Amino acid sequence: MLLSLFLVALGGLQTTCDASRRTERQAREPPEKALYVMSNEVSGNNVVAVSIAANGSLFGGKSVSTGGIGGNYVSPTDGHPLVPDALSSQDSLIAVGKFLFATNAGSNTVSMFTKEMTGLELLGAPKPSLGQFPTTLAASLEAKLICVANTGAQSGISCASFSEDGLSDFDMLRPLDVGETQTPPVGPVPGISDVYFAGDMSYLFVNVKGNPGIFTTYAAVFKVENGSVATTATIATPPGSAVLFGTSLIDGTSNALVADAGFGALILDLADLSAEPVALVNITGQQASCWAATSGLTKTGFVTDAAVNRLVEIDLSNGDIVQEYYPPTPFPGMTDMAIGGEFLWTLSAGNGTTPPSINTFDLGAGRGQAKFVTAFAIPGVTANVQGLVAA
Repeated sequence: MLLSLFLVALGGLQTTCDASRRTERQAREPPEKALYVMSNEVSGNNVVAVSIAANGSLFGGKSVSTGGIGGNYVSPTDGHPLVPDALSSQDSLIAVGKFLFATNAGSNTVSMFTKEMTGLELLGAPKPSLGQFPTTLAASLEAKLICVANTGAQSGISCASFSEDGLSDFDMLRPLDVGETQTPPVGPVPGISDVYFAGDMSYLFVNVKGNPGIFTTYAAVFKVENGSVATTATIATPPGSAVLFGTSLIDGTSNALVADAGFGALILDLADLSAEPVALVNITGQQASCWAATSGLTKTGFVTDAAVNRLVEIDLSNGDIVQEYYPPTPFPGMTDMAIGGEFLWTLSAGNGTTPPSINTFDLGAGRGQAKFVTAFAIPGVTANVQGLVAA
C-alpha cells in the first residue's frame, strides 16, 4: 500500500516536473517559426525560409521564387556590383501578419507572399514599383497599405493596398532627390536607406543617406490620412546626422533608434526631426553602422556594421553603449537583423570567401548579457543575400 502511494505521488511529481519543463521551454521558444532572407540574385530572386529551433538555432532552408530579379549598387571604385551590401538598405524584405513582401531591385517590382502550412505562396505576379531600383518597404496590416522606396535614376515613393488576394497596382511615384542619376545606382551612398510608418500610422518616414561633403542626408516625412499617403513630403536633416540608415521605433515613445553610417547611431524624436537628437551614439572603430533593431525584452537597441564583425547594444534612454559583442566567427561584418522573443539574429552576407550565414544570439539573460549561440550557413545564396525577417 505504501509503495502504491509512493508511486502515485512520484507519478504526480513527474507530471508536475514535466509540465514545468514544458512551460519553461515554451517560454523560451521564439514566437516566430522561421527566418526569411532574399537571395537577391540577378539571375532570379528567391526568398529562402529557414526554420527556427526552440533554442533559437536554425535548420533547413527552402527557396521560393519572387518572380523577379535582384540587383546591386555599383561600386564607385571599380564599377563592379557592390557586395556584401548589395542593396545598401534596411527592410528590403518585410513581414506583416501572415504576409511577406520582397523587393526585386533588378526588375523594378515588388512581390507578395502568404505564409501557408505548406510554406510560402506567391500571390499573383510582382507589381511594378513605378520607379527604378526598389530597395526598401514599409507596410501596415491594419491599413492594408504598403509603400516602396525606389533609389535609382527614377527615385521616390509609391504605395499600394493589399488583401488576401494580393497586391493592387502601386498608385504613383512621389519623386525624391536621393543624389543618384543612374540605374543601378552608384553606392553604397547616397540613396534611400529605409522607409517606415510611425505616429500611429499618421506618417511615412523615408531616410535618405548622405554622402558627406557631396550630398546632405535627410528624412522625408509624408502625411498619411485615411489610408492615403500625401503626394509631397516635408524635409528635415536632424542635427548631427551624416548618413541616416536603418531605423527601429522605441515602444511607448515617439523616439526611434537610427543607425548612422557616419559615426554610429542617433536616438531621434520623430515628432521634431529638426530638434537636437535625444542622443548621438559614437561607436569607436565603426565603419558602416547601418542596421538598427530594438528589443522589448532587454529594453535596449542594437546596431550592426557591414565592415566590423560586432554587435553593439545601446541604452535607449540616453544612447550609452551597454555592451559590445564579438562573435567567434570569421565573417567580415554583419548586416540585417531580426529579433524574436529571447533571440536576436544577424545576417553576415560574407564576401565570397566566407559563407553567407545567420548568427544567433540569446538575449534571455537580459540587458548587457547577450550570448552568441551559433552560426548557420544559409543554403542556396551568395554574398548578394539581403534582408532578414522573423515571422
